[in-house]
Amino acid sequence: MPRNMLIMAIVSLGFFFVTATTFTSLGYVLYTMVAELGWSQAAAGMSFSCLGLACGLSSPLPPLLMKWIGTRLTMFLGGLVLASGFLLASMTHGIGVFFVATTLMGIGFSLIAPSPAVYLLATWFPKTSARMIGFYFMAGSFGGVVGPLIVGAIVAASGSWRVHWLIMAILAVMLGLLCLIGVRDAVKVESIHQVKTAGLAEQRVAEPSPWTVRHAMMNRSFILLCLAMMVVQTVVTTMHSVLVSHVASLSGDSAPGAIAMSLLALTGTFAKGVTGALAERVNPKLLLVAGLVLQCGATALLSFTATATGAYVFALMFGIGWGLSWLSAHVLLLRYFGAAIAGEMVALATMATTFAVLGPLSAGWVADMSGSFVPVFMILAILLAAVALSTAFLLRAPVPSLAAEPDLGEDRALVPQPVPAG
Repeated sequence: MPRNMLIMAIVSLGFFFVTATTFTSLGYVLYTMVAELGWSQAAAGMSFSCLGLACGLSSPLPPLLMKWIGTRLTMFLGGLVLASGFLLASMTHGIGVFFVATTLMGIGFSLIAPSPAVYLLATWFPKTSARMIGFYFMAGSFGGVVGPLIVGAIVAASGSWRVHWLIMAILAVMLGLLCLIGVRDAVKVESIHQVKTAGLAEQRVAEPSPWTVRHAMMNRSFILLCLAMMVVQTVVTTMHSVLVSHVASLSGDSAPGAIAMSLLALTGTFAKGVTGALAERVNPKLLLVAGLVLQCGATALLSFTATATGAYVFALMFGIGWGLSWLSAHVLLLRYFGAAIAGEMVALATMATTFAVLGPLSAGWVADMSGSFVPVFMILAILLAAVALSTAFLLRAPVPSLAAEPDLGEDRALVPQPVPAG
């Protein structure tokens, strides 16, 4: 197998693995751990928040390590850190130890995906990087589909969540060794900027944006898109942490919850794949609003349904809405502010979504107080409705002046920039 295709396979496997074993399946494992160890729902939600916070805060670390020790050793270290988190989780008795374990999982996630892999793919496949990076993210999304089912099968077969964590620790070490053996840099990392802009070369040769980052981030349209992305990510993160426990409370069995989680990931993956092509024919703002409305309706449905079947319908609706809203928000950032600063604008918007880590903690606290997650779902549905309305009536294409000053007047129309091919 050619070196570049071997690297493609390894990094895609890495993204698949970290996605399958952390965010999308942690909620399933937490359900069994809470029942056995007697933790509160707030504590369980805090462990999920530790995972997300560690993943977000450690995101600047991979470029630094890649500059100092290279991508191969960075990803190998990520496998070891991930394995240490899994191993610590397998020995957990107190919630404090589990907080440390999930923090290590978040750091290990960042060291393996996506930053190091995107850099590798952009440099090993300079002419087809967009396509390869697309395949890479599809592999990660597929990990979210099968992750809950794999965890459910291991826990059901072994009867122990500790066995699950131990198996994941062994697999993480194997993944790290695979990275150590197979990964090589096509271009030596000389600077952090080199990593951050990997894969953006084609977009950067486009016509310069009339916006500066400072002016764009103060524009109303950018603030509204940030708000939409933050609310969507908060709802998604909260659902990942509590969906299995909620569905189990309806059916008395955790298996339907794992199926619902996998359905959510599957429909979300499909919707993201379709939205890119759809945005070339339909106004992305309409897709964003439609996605928010679908998520709102799905979350409201989950508040009232009392059956596993209702949860499956929720998962299908919510997954489609998630895919529509998330990708269309990124497309709008690109069209409104131009390809030249798209990377910086997406990074700023993504930074705002870090607040999503408060979702699982708040949901757990409400469940401890009320005995149910239903009040949380109602609040989330209201938030989604408010964001859908503000997006529908207030979001408009901004018009910069020649001096790159934001013009908040909305009486002039801006022809959206075409999305670059790939």
